[in-house]
Amino acid sequence: MRFAGLAARIIAASIGLAALGATLAVTTGIAAAQDARAKRPAQGAAATQAVTAQLKSAIATTRGGKAEVGYAQLVAALDAADKLDVAGKPEDAQFVMGCYYQATSALRAVKRDELAEKLFARAMQSKAAAQSPPANADVLLAYAILTSDHARIQEAVPLYLKAIALFNGYWGEGSEESLIANDKLAVALSANGSPASATNLGRRNFELAQKALGNDHRTTWKLANNYADMLREIGAPAKALELDLFAIEKRAKHYGENHLNTLVTVNNAGQDFLNLGRFDEARRYFRRHRAIATVLAPGDPSFAGQADAWLFYTDMLAAGDTAMPEANLERLEAIVANEENFADFLRIKAAVLAAGQREQRGERDKGLRLRETALKISTRAFTAQHPVSFEIELGIAEALIATDARLAVQKFAALDRAMFDWMKREIGTAGDRAVAEAIRAHADHLLFAFGRFATGAGSAVAQPAFAAAVLRWKSLGGADATALRQLETKLAGKDEETARLVRTALRLNGEKQELFSSGNIDDWARAVWRRQDEAEKALDQRLAAIGVTLPREPVRPAQLLAPREAVVNYFITRQWKADRQSEAPLAATVLYAIIDTAQAEPRVVNLGDPGRMVDVGVRTEIARLRSTRATVPDLATSGRFQNLEARLIAPLEPLLADKTTLYIVPDGFLFAVPFALLSGRDGGLLEDRFTIRMLTSPDALIAIHARETLEQKGAILLAGGIDYGVPGPMPLPATKTEIEAIARLARARGAAVEILTGGGVGETVLRKAIGKARIAHLATHGFYHDSTPSGLDTLWQSGIVLSGAGDLRLPVPDEADGYLYAFELMDWDLSGLDLLVLSACETGRGDESFVSGLRGLPTALGIAGARRSLLTLWPVADEGTANFTVRFYEHLAGGLTYSDALRQTRRDARDGKVTGAADPSVWAAFVLFEG
Repeated sequence: MRFAGLAARIIAASIGLAALGATLAVTTGIAAAQDARAKRPAQGAAATQAVTAQLKSAIATTRGGKAEVGYAQLVAALDAADKLDVAGKPEDAQFVMGCYYQATSALRAVKRDELAEKLFARAMQSKAAAQSPPANADVLLAYAILTSDHARIQEAVPLYLKAIALFNGYWGEGSEESLIANDKLAVALSANGSPASATNLGRRNFELAQKALGNDHRTTWKLANNYADMLREIGAPAKALELDLFAIEKRAKHYGENHLNTLVTVNNAGQDFLNLGRFDEARRYFRRHRAIATVLAPGDPSFAGQADAWLFYTDMLAAGDTAMPEANLERLEAIVANEENFADFLRIKAAVLAAGQREQRGERDKGLRLRETALKISTRAFTAQHPVSFEIELGIAEALIATDARLAVQKFAALDRAMFDWMKREIGTAGDRAVAEAIRAHADHLLFAFGRFATGAGSAVAQPAFAAAVLRWKSLGGADATALRQLETKLAGKDEETARLVRTALRLNGEKQELFSSGNIDDWARAVWRRQDEAEKALDQRLAAIGVTLPREPVRPAQLLAPREAVVNYFITRQWKADRQSEAPLAATVLYAIIDTAQAEPRVVNLGDPGRMVDVGVRTEIARLRSTRATVPDLATSGRFQNLEARLIAPLEPLLADKTTLYIVPDGFLFAVPFALLSGRDGGLLEDRFTIRMLTSPDALIAIHARETLEQKGAILLAGGIDYGVPGPMPLPATKTEIEAIARLARARGAAVEILTGGGVGETVLRKAIGKARIAHLATHGFYHDSTPSGLDTLWQSGIVLSGAGDLRLPVPDEADGYLYAFELMDWDLSGLDLLVLSACETGRGDESFVSGLRGLPTALGIAGARRSLLTLWPVADEGTANFTVRFYEHLAGGLTYSDALRQTRRDARDGKVTGAADPSVWAAFVLFEG
């Protein structure tokens, strides 16, 4: 929010009470830094006095309401300044650029930005600018601020970066001048719909200020204030509150309680508490705001009126769904209409709250107009692609459900596409996982409302659109990734050069998204980004050379299915509380099943709360399986998993009646559910009725039938009987027997076999060897640790154990430590593998990710490009595992597909034909993820 002078009205400009806005920042923000750091050359003396007087008169005319006359006078003064001989005279060049700075500031103050921009362009072409005086940085920064104020952020960013480079060159990266310039860029990015980049920069600025200036410097407090604004903007009020309380303490101590800067941060803290639903604390801070405002401007009731409006809004919001008296509703609407006195964010909030009340009364047209007003305010103050605007548009879409379902579908679908494109960009530039998750939470809110609409009364019209949205959100690759997969499948075996470029682009794009969404923004991540850019350019050049374009319309699952096949795409939607850092951050969750068949439009089935569906008994049983290798003879008949069929499959029966093959795409915790143990309608198991194939993504259908049987002479890489460190993991002697048995089978069919064993199974050797194989079978220890207690990223908490591994596992990139982490494996190229078998414990586990999916080895292997991965859900017995996998290869050698071979091996184990694997704790642990 901008404060135009002490007694002036509070004008809308940004969320909350931010630091002084762009116009005043030109004169107060930079000038304050200049006053604080007297390092600049002095202006000229006698030769410049006439220009100074002429400029002063022109500025007075401009500010006096005669902008056109004043502009002509400013140009005349600048003509005189340009005639000064600045060559070899740094002080004169500095003086001239200072004149331009003052002239443009005067024009901006009277809202004649189009004239100011002409002078900025002229300034940068002047002889004085060519001498590179320090004032160039001020002029460039002011020019950048003007450009970004007009939502021309793409033009503004290069100007900001040039100005920042100058500030760094003149006064150093950690200087007050440089930090203020960086802060202006961060604020501009935030206001123009790039909150991830803005928050990255805001955090960096604040941390650098703490280091370079210290916690007791006023610029550090200013940067804390602005960083908090950015966090509040993306929906992270708890983190914002920490910064605001820090700034309040410092500002009140330095400036005193009754100071404008203290008031600003006190109001921000009130908004933080309000967003967290802590209404009593919010009222306390808004009352404090009012007390300060009364002292600062006792003769101006509108100054304290801002606090009164916030207090009133807090009371109305705290009342919940209780119907408001008409007088209170009219007061809310008066706040919305009063642009002069109230901040944009308050007006937006008041409009949305009033809209809900009007709709509750049946006055839907009035409610919709209020929401549209809120959107106009947000689009002007921020942009259309901004978290605040998205939330308002979602409210509009929901409001339309009651009056025009078809128009509501169009609104939901348009918002979904806009948010998806925005989300891909923002997640790709998020600097830490907390920011990435805050941004993704906006998508969750959209999908939660969209799913509820799609399964509500009379809402069948919304089901295809919701199903299409789910296809996009199951991974952030979206339609682009689907198109690339289609092209790769089309070119495979025909144009391997182009197919290889497509696979590389897909793999690096997936790795980049995972790295940046997880917050691993280091040299490795930046190197991946560069490689991904290079891969995309190489692919674009190749496609242009051969005259091929990407498919315009992504293929839908129904187009890839046979008549008796169906896709069951599970998808969890979440509604989050404001404080996602709390112990119970979720307000509600709903599990949907999206059913695709060749005969009909996709159908969406609401399966209810997944927390209740996968009950405590099931979760406890899975947790016990994960923590022990003990056999459980009655696992399949104990009833623990029998109810899952009733909850996950039975509600879908009308849509699956004639189907024989189910492609199941799990989501979240369902990745941990052993579908092989689910009971069928006839008392047997579900997989006795259906061929069940597990997909990591619906996109896997595109190439599901490519290379799905064993190449009789395809090379196979086997690793087992590994020597670990001393001390180190427990030896696994049966793994040597396991790989030798598989080697005999492979050699019998004439396949090339490479065996790695003993101390020769290091990362470097394995990575080189795996690139030559069609099948890689690694028999060793696997590990998975919940990332929550340690705070470490899941991809550093899961992996497999190789030669020389000791007891200590430091999660860092190290090819000699004996631990191959999922994070490292993600960077390998496994696109040549038809099958990767990790004959190890817990290799199929991971953490749930925001929006959807699973983060762990399955994620890493999918990104690396492996077509199929045979993994385990819990620890399995050494002997049983070895015998089970050998039997699996026997069925492959007999000509079965990979999925059918696993299904038949399970049957053999259940029938007692596989030594040590008859117990469900062995055969049910194995899962084949495809795609």
